[in-house]
Amino acid sequence: MAEIFGILNITTDSFSDGGKFLNPDDAINQGNKLLQEGADWLDVSGQSSNINASLVSEEEEWRRVEPIIRHFVPKGVRISLDSFRPEIQKKGIEAGVRCINDITGFTYEGDRDFLSSYIKKHPELKLIIMHSHNRNIAKSKSNLTPEKVIRKVQTFFRDRRSDLVSMDIPESALYFDPGMGFFLSEDPMVSFRVLQELEILKLEFPRLMVGVSRKSFLGNVLGDLPIPDREFATLACELHLLRYKIPFIRTHNVLKLRQAEKIWNLCQEKE
Repeated sequence: MAEIFGILNITTDSFSDGGKFLNPDDAINQGNKLLQEGADWLDVSGQSSNINASLVSEEEEWRRVEPIIRHFVPKGVRISLDSFRPEIQKKGIEAGVRCINDITGFTYEGDRDFLSSYIKKHPELKLIIMHSHNRNIAKSKSNLTPEKVIRKVQTFFRDRRSDLVSMDIPESALYFDPGMGFFLSEDPMVSFRVLQELEILKLEFPRLMVGVSRKSFLGNVLGDLPIPDREFATLACELHLLRYKIPFIRTHNVLKLRQAEKIWNLCQEKE
């Protein structure tokens, strides 16, 4: 059974829900809703990775996420912090976050020596290495093609794994996200090639996280489908992830995925 990460964006410019949860009370209510629907984790972000997003200050990013972390951690809720800034990651772990989801694959500038000591203190801590073709907030132009994307992702993962393990971080703490949509390319077929070849990635990197929820590549192949109308396409894609037993799935609509997962599993059962 996949562990589901419910997306909670506390931003002004996230592509799907920017501006909806900037008020801490609204964010907490949305977090409770995601948990009630069956989320295993809340994946909290104060900095959008949308291609049109601008960087907020570290102070503003932490101001956005801190109240939500402080509210849920004492209640035993597992929080994943979606941040690529080392200082924000450090503050998050100190506040009880037990998963760091880094869209740069831990390549963003800054000192990460703290990770080694913190993971010794908190051995349950998970680090998610995400692939991005430009190692930063997604950009619309990419040189990746369907033919070479898997090799590029594999090379990136190997490089980041080697670097982090050399910092005395256990490999068992590392999870891998191939990135989707504009993190790979404006060409939707690049994302679909990754989905087609998940088994190849899983052979070397079995601890995968994949997030396809409402992403551009789904809308593009359906005639520029607006974001609110991508739920059916998202679910079809997430069922594909269930089929390949992807351990972590990141989504906006937890209830939809939980219901589909139950039906999917019942359909697979044999007497």
